[in-house]
Amino acid sequence: MKNVVYCTTRQWNPGDEFILMGTQYLLEKVIGKHNPIIFNRNPQIRRARKYDFIKRIDNTLGKDFVEKFLDNSVKERTPMDYADIAVFAGSPEWRGLRTRKLYSSILEYKLPTLFMGLGTSSPVIFGDESFSEDEEDVFKQAKLITCRDNDSYQGLKELGAHQLPCPALFSSPEYRKVNKVKKIGILYGTASAVACNNISQDTYSFMMKNYRAILEKYSKDYEIEFVAHYIDELSEFQKDFPNETLRYSFDAKDYRDIFSEYDLIIGYRVHGIGMCASQGTPGIMIAHDPRASTVKGFLAEMVTLDTSTEDFIALIDSTINDISDKSEALLKHRHAVEALYLPLITKALSQ
Repeated sequence: MKNVVYCTTRQWNPGDEFILMGTQYLLEKVIGKHNPIIFNRNPQIRRARKYDFIKRIDNTLGKDFVEKFLDNSVKERTPMDYADIAVFAGSPEWRGLRTRKLYSSILEYKLPTLFMGLGTSSPVIFGDESFSEDEEDVFKQAKLITCRDNDSYQGLKELGAHQLPCPALFSSPEYRKVNKVKKIGILYGTASAVACNNISQDTYSFMMKNYRAILEKYSKDYEIEFVAHYIDELSEFQKDFPNETLRYSFDAKDYRDIFSEYDLIIGYRVHGIGMCASQGTPGIMIAHDPRASTVKGFLAEMVTLDTSTEDFIALIDSTINDISDKSEALLKHRHAVEALYLPLITKALSQ
């Protein structure tokens, strides 16, 4: 049985794990059952410091003398001689200081490498100073590169990259056609969460104003629940919406069950929209940063921070009215995108 090393984050951002779930779904379709191993980029597990004195001491002594790596994932000092394939499962951090070990191991053991659903929040220029020598070498030898946004694609197309929707479109193996809206999910966020799991104050203000308008207009006719992805959001939610229901789990896989209850999803989390899309549930994205373009691959509607509340409500109304057609389009889209991915992966791994 093949050992596949997936580059992801675990217990940090559920969205990254949604991408991982979709990537695993596609890989299993091609190579069958395999041993999934993770290279965990969780910042609590791997620091990203250019001058890391603790690591320098450990490297000098040749062992984890100061800092022991106990996470159940690829270790810094243990060889990756067990790996058969390396797969980068999307998210913006697919290179940089945190991934040095993985890139060097790919080259050392000549591992076939797939980059699946790469995204970015800024333009990519392959070969500039932001790419290390190891990263350049691995990208040049990659068996497959797919990008979920245009900036990534434009920067990597010279390497034969393909622009395809994010693999999170396959994060749920089960899906259905939504015929009528009965229950709406809203993605909650706060400016006071830790960096990379927070939102700007402007985004927060926009959400609070419009979420309250949504509750006022729709709570009589529809069941509405909020969904949090990160623990810092729980306490803040109690202050913002003390009388409303919030759903949360430490386990990213639980969101399959949580999201499956909704007939429409609204919010700012790209991959919350993505998992719902994988289940056939249409979404409306609050586009608050450049990564929002990813939801085009989920056929989601979008509003921006300068959208008026009246226009936001009008978009929700039209989405509710067209929910059956939008859900059917999503299901057809999922099948069509899968039919594009699978031959590419099959060809890549047969080379």
